[in-house]
Amino acid sequence: MSENSVSIAVSDLCYCSEFCPLRTLRTPSNPGRRFFGCKVPKENGGCGYFRWIDPKPSIFMHQYPEVESSLMIKCKGGENSCDRLKQKLKDVEQERDTLCEKLKDSEEKLISLRQKLKKVKFKRECAKLKLNRLVLLLLIVLTVK
Repeated sequence: MSENSVSIAVSDLCYCSEFCPLRTLRTPSNPGRRFFGCKVPKENGGCGYFRWIDPKPSIFMHQYPEVESSLMIKCKGGENSCDRLKQKLKDVEQERDTLCEKLKDSEEKLISLRQKLKKVKFKRECAKLKLNRLVLLLLIVLTVK
């Protein structure tokens, strides 16, 4: 086994809690370089998890391969945290908009109920006045007889 090869016993779990498939790049800059990545593309709601398996060949890597690998994981973890925070912000903004709509609806209902209450109070006052007139008329009739 060469010094750049890595034995893989278990595949990684991404932030979606799914096993990541082992993939191999075929690009000119990384030919044959293996990595684990979330099987769901980020555009389709995947978490964007990514971790190189094979170190990038470089002078630095021949001396300190574990440093670049751990830095790559931290960097990718930071991107995922940022994406999760952006999604959380979207969720909170959506919840805020929903609550604002509910508040607007509640305020409209409150205005309607206040108008109904005003009408009921007015009708009650009118009924009291009618009753008072009737009592007064009765008193006048009784007094005159």
